[in-house]
Amino acid sequence: MSLRLLFTNVTLAGRSGTEIVTRDLALGLHGRGHHVAVYAPSRGPLADELEAGGVRVVTRLDQAGPADIVHGHHFVETAEALLRFPGARGVFVCHDRTAPHSIPPRLAAIQHYVAVDENCLERLHQEWEIPASQTRVILNAVDTARFTPRAPLPPRPARALVFSHYASPGTHVDAVRAACEHTGIGVDVIGAGAGDVEAAPEARLPQYDLVFAKARCALEAMAVGCAVVLCDAQGSGPMVTTDLVPRLRQWNFGARTLGDRLDADRLTQEIQKYDPAQAAAVSAMIRQQASLDLALDRYQELYGEIMRQPLPGDQSVRPLLVALLRRTGRLEREMLAFGGDDRMPALSDDDVSAIEIEIERAPQAMVLGVATHVKVRVRNQSAVPVGTWPPFPVQLACRWKPAGSAQFDAAVGAPRTALHKGVAPGSAESFFVRVVPPAQPGRHVLRVTLVQEWKRWLDELPTSACADTTVVVNRPTLLTDI
Repeated sequence: MSLRLLFTNVTLAGRSGTEIVTRDLALGLHGRGHHVAVYAPSRGPLADELEAGGVRVVTRLDQAGPADIVHGHHFVETAEALLRFPGARGVFVCHDRTAPHSIPPRLAAIQHYVAVDENCLERLHQEWEIPASQTRVILNAVDTARFTPRAPLPPRPARALVFSHYASPGTHVDAVRAACEHTGIGVDVIGAGAGDVEAAPEARLPQYDLVFAKARCALEAMAVGCAVVLCDAQGSGPMVTTDLVPRLRQWNFGARTLGDRLDADRLTQEIQKYDPAQAAAVSAMIRQQASLDLALDRYQELYGEIMRQPLPGDQSVRPLLVALLRRTGRLEREMLAFGGDDRMPALSDDDVSAIEIEIERAPQAMVLGVATHVKVRVRNQSAVPVGTWPPFPVQLACRWKPAGSAQFDAAVGAPRTALHKGVAPGSAESFFVRVVPPAQPGRHVLRVTLVQEWKRWLDELPTSACADTTVVVNRPTLLTDI
């Protein structure tokens, strides 16, 4: 039976987990003969990819045609679609245990709620009291036609990858680098936090022997045949082996599997479990048990069950209003906390004069077009906490000038680094600042300073908060290109 399916997602402007799931399911179901459209208020390259594959993408519901089933991934967009099309039946899929947009809408039109793992199932049952008769688990899957097997792994790992949007200096990346350096393994990082959002991870993953990741990123790496250590900014887990796959997959290789400490010694222990034969066996299990085709089968079965049920006679929005009130209450509590002590007022000249910046580690040379990170320490002797909070957030940023020049550049659009910890009065914190080299080679002075958004750069005062170092910027050579 061919169905009119309308997927809803909070966005298609990036490459988050639910966006990838939306793409894979929509294209897969379109390929099985269903009429598929996707509603997302914002769009980007993934929307273009969907349309190229024959799936219609709309940013307003008045652009979408009637649907038999609304397959929703997020609260607001799912409720919008079901209220817009009262003749449609609803399926809501919970992808996250804590995110507000993954709160399940309580609408009569939603006849079934799906959790992508046991963690999300707990949210449906325990936090939102969805009856067990209306829930099921359909585990996340990987497109095995897209993520094809790599060549056999070498006896010892040579290259490792940190694969996560949360990976940036100061997070788990530091521990991974330290562990890999100890074992002689080179490390690369892919993800939004590192400024490298990979549009085709299926092409990059086969270049690596060992991958540090969680959830979907881990699943994709296993499908390719990499050895995978579960790891992310919140903690670490085990090297994935065949005996662990059934249990770990029930939790989506996600947050609940990262219960171990995050340090180099712990990760070194997991790296030492590297076994090419085990990684190949894990890959075979994932490709057999977690393929996109199996997930498509499960969703089609669910659609068939729902279509055989009558439309609910009571289309009252009262349950939705109750859920909205609960959600509003949570947001109000969060706003009260947000408006408490952690607010960033405009800094006075005296405040700025009491803030010091020290460069702890910086390269002596850089290559044109290649960004790096500088480690700095911010010492706050003022009476005001300093952090990246509203209404006037303070962030780290950089300026350049040629050596011997009197003026630093205006730094319009310069990258910012958030003070993610905040610096309390009388304390000091270290940060990694992303630095992009100037456009011309030569000897330059790099200045690391603070900028208070919508106010001023804090190196523009007689007693400025900044630190300088000299860097030689070189043209790329064959060696630096390798």
